[in-house]
Amino acid sequence: MTTQRFLSVVPKPVRTSAFILVICGSFIGLIMGFLWPSIQHRQHYDTGMAILAAVACLAAGMFFSCLIATWLLCLGYVYGDARQRAMQPVLWVLIAIFVPHLLGFLLYFVLRQPISSTCPHCGQTISVYQRFCPWCGKPHTPQPPSASSDIRPAMS
Repeated sequence: MTTQRFLSVVPKPVRTSAFILVICGSFIGLIMGFLWPSIQHRQHYDTGMAILAAVACLAAGMFFSCLIATWLLCLGYVYGDARQRAMQPVLWVLIAIFVPHLLGFLLYFVLRQPISSTCPHCGQTISVYQRFCPWCGKPHTPQPPSASSDIRPAMS
C-alpha cells in the first residue's frame, strides 16, 4: 500500500491533527532544548552546550511526536477503512486502542469485511452479503468475495 492511498483513507481532521502534533512536539522540544541547560546548571553555560541540547531535544521532540502521530494516523486508518466496509468504526478504533501489543490492529485486519457497495436505487451503503437494500427494500445482487481470498489448500 502506498502512502498516498493510506492517507486517502484517513479522515482529514486526523491528518491535520497529526501534522499539528508533529509541529508542536518539535517546537516544544526546541524550547526545552534552549531552557534545559539553564534550568539544569543555574549558571552561565557554554553556547556549544546550548546548541547541542537544543538539537538533542528537538530530535527527541520530533521522534516522540512522530511516533504518536503515526499511532494517530493508524487509528484514523482503522476508522476510515471500517466506515468503507460498513463496520462499526468507533468500536474498532476502541479495540485497536485498548487491546495491547497491537493485537487490536491485527484483529481488525483479520476480521474486516469486504468493501461495501452502494444501492443503485437509493444510494445508501449496503453490505456485500445483503440480498436486499435495508433502506429501500430493492433486491441487490451480492458480489462474491474475490478469488484470491477464497483460495484454500488442496487436501491430499
